[in-house]
Amino acid sequence: MSSKTLQYVVFQKKITFGKHRGKTMQIAQPTGRYQVDFERFCSLVARNTTLNYMEVQSVLNLAADTARDLVSEGAIVDYGRLGHLMATFKCRAVEEGEKFNPTVHIEEVKVHLRPSKRYFTLEDIHFRKAPRKTKKSKA
Repeated sequence: MSSKTLQYVVFQKKITFGKHRGKTMQIAQPTGRYQVDFERFCSLVARNTTLNYMEVQSVLNLAADTARDLVSEGAIVDYGRLGHLMATFKCRAVEEGEKFNPTVHIEEVKVHLRPSKRYFTLEDIHFRKAPRKTKKSKA
């Protein structure tokens, strides 16, 4: 894997909790980020295959839909390098003896990604300090 450069800016922030509470400290934050839309992502993936971007898009959408269906049935889906997909939800506490009603007491059912530590840990990263952008004043 080749080395990548990640840009950051440093700014002052007053800490509101912990052992540095009340102190003004220096904090770094990533910058220079941009969003790659799904169509562009598919065309980048297709560049290294015999598939065109529409075929890659179809396969990725089909994989996501299939995984979602399996998770909705209670399965934990191994999603390759990304990690595992599973169902999670919030549940209200119900006193003993009271009837538990899942439609009332279970809420916010979601698909949860448990990310692979190996895949989501960025290694071989170099840092480059970027100039901090100043906010434009409305005149």
